[in-house]
This record gives sequence, C-alpha cells and structure tokens, in this order.
Amino acid sequence: MEDTRDKSIIQSVEKVAVILKLFTKKKPMLTLHDIHQISGFSKTTAMRFCNTLTSIGYLEKVYIGQVPYYRLGIELFTIGSMAINAVNIPERAKKHLQEISNQLEDSSYLFIERNNKAYCIDAVKGSYFIQDATTNIGDVLPLNRGGAPLAILANMDTSRQYEIMETFNLSNDEKKYFLNRLELIKSNGYSFSSNEVNQSTAAVGVPIFNHEGIVVSAISVGGIEMRFSNERLPKIVEILKEAANKLSRELGWNGQ
Repeated sequence: MEDTRDKSIIQSVEKVAVILKLFTKKKPMLTLHDIHQISGFSKTTAMRFCNTLTSIGYLEKVYIGQVPYYRLGIELFTIGSMAINAVNIPERAKKHLQEISNQLEDSSYLFIERNNKAYCIDAVKGSYFIQDATTNIGDVLPLNRGGAPLAILANMDTSRQYEIMETFNLSNDEKKYFLNRLELIKSNGYSFSSNEVNQSTAAVGVPIFNHEGIVVSAISVGGIEMRFSNERLPKIVEILKEAANKLSRELGWNGQ
C-alpha cells in the first residue's frame, strides 16, 4: 500500500502533542501507566517522551507517596501566556463577521466590554438594500440594551452582573424581570433585542469566550425589525452561534 503520509511532518513531535493533550482539568496528573494506557504508546516510548519533556520543563514529575506522577510544567504556562497575549480578537473576528454578513445580507458587529459599557470595535456592512445605519464602530452602549451588550452581560460572573445592574436604577420588580431575562439569554445561548437601541430595529447577539471560559466579547447581527421575523430568527441564531463557536475555539475555549 502506498504511504500517503506527509513526509514533512515529524511524527515524534506529533507524539509529544498527544501526550501533552492527555492532561486535562479533570486529570491534571497522570502516572506513566496512565499515559501508556491512554495514548496507546508502548511503556518504553511513553517513558522516553516523559523524561525528555520533564528535562525541558514541559512536564514536572511529582510524588504522591511512593508513586510518581506527571503534570504540565511551568514552561508551558510561559509559552501559553505569550500565545494568549498575541491573540487579536478583532483580527480573528473579521473573517467571521464577513461570513455572517455574506450569508444573511445584514450588518454584523463585534462588541467588547470596558468600564461596564459595550463598545463596538468592528462592523461589516450587509448587502440588503435597506440598512438601519444606526450602529457604527466606536459606538458605546449600556449593557442592558442591544444584542451584543445583553449577550455579554448575561454570561458574566453573577457578582459582576449585580454590580453593573446597580447602575441601571431599576426597581425591585424590574431587577427581577431583568435577571430572569439574563438567565434565559444565557440558557438559550443568544440574546434578542428589539426597539431598545433605536426604533424599528432589532439585533441578535451571541457571546465569545476565551480559554478560561470567560466572556470577552460578543458578535451580533442588527438591522431593521422586519428582518428578524419568527420565521427567520432561527437561521440568524444558527449562523451566529456557529461563527461564535469557531471564534471562541480560536481563542482557546474548549466548549465547556
């Protein structure tokens, strides 16, 4: 049988990646036997790789009683920190915004949260012949109005939500209603906003998560209200969620 493997790929490096990915939040430490069993590598091969990775700081060897365990080394944290700092959300989001607008013909937006406000930092114009033309790069919205702002707020830590909600001057009944709305947004995975930012307009927002599962931004689709009918809304949500999922994974999110 013809060998179709890419000759430029170094299989030893692939094996290193296999071993490093065995360590998870649920299993942060593994014995040599664990690594051998899960990876499928022979015990000798697993030992050689683990010893080498330990020598360069990618793994650490610790003992629990008399049993040696391996865990990820601090050198990986250093490399990971540099990779995280190099992530440019707008740069990565641009292609997804373009794809959203290509599919839906409506304008798409990228928002981030700063100082308890939502900032529009990028936008792609849709091709539909009627556009709302009300949201632009640089616009600042409160977190309780609009598709992307609501998607961000709904997925924040509860303590931050309460802190931010205090700035809205809501009555007790309004707070209760708003909290229920945020819970529903988080449960559904998207927000829907109609006539909250501008009259006769609507928007759908979906959160973006980083490698720690923390919401860092949101993408949204906005336009005239008639473009967000009950018949069309599921399609908008599906396309937005797919794009948000891809972008979140590019930022290191593992989907949990």
